Amino acid sequence: MGSNPVFPIMLYNYNISYVINLININKLKKKLSFNIFFTKKNIYFVNFLKNFNFIHKYSIINIKNRTYIKIYLYYYKTKRISYNFKLISSPSKSFSLSYKSLRLVSKRTAGSIFIISTDLGLISHHEAIRLKKGGIVFGFFSL
Repeated sequence: MGSNPVFPIMLYNYNISYVINLININKLKKKLSFNIFFTKKNIYFVNFLKNFNFIHKYSIINIKNRTYIKIYLYYYKTKRISYNFKLISSPSKSFSLSYKSLRLVSKRTAGSIFIISTDLGLISHHEAIRLKKGGIVFGFFSL
């Protein structure tokens, strides 16, 4: 994930909240798959979710000359298998953590995975601790 492009924080917050809101809505509707608009930032975040197994898979499709990302959620029979996401930072208010405070927070919240924006792009807090980097916390997935 080190070679991923870095985007401004405002754009990421909007894209992250857009994708997460659609995932949460479709989880409640018990839909197995749904479409979102294709942008570079959306595909980057969806790929991040796929790498950490928060979504089952995704594909890029064309419908009436428009490009979409089709996201498939995890389901077993009729029960969803997924994580809850809580957005912490917003475009008007960002929440950043240093490396030392990130280590302390990760010990207190062992069952959660934080999404951190660093100069390397979006990474999990485990990878940020391994790289000894701090950054802006966008949100976290709780088990």
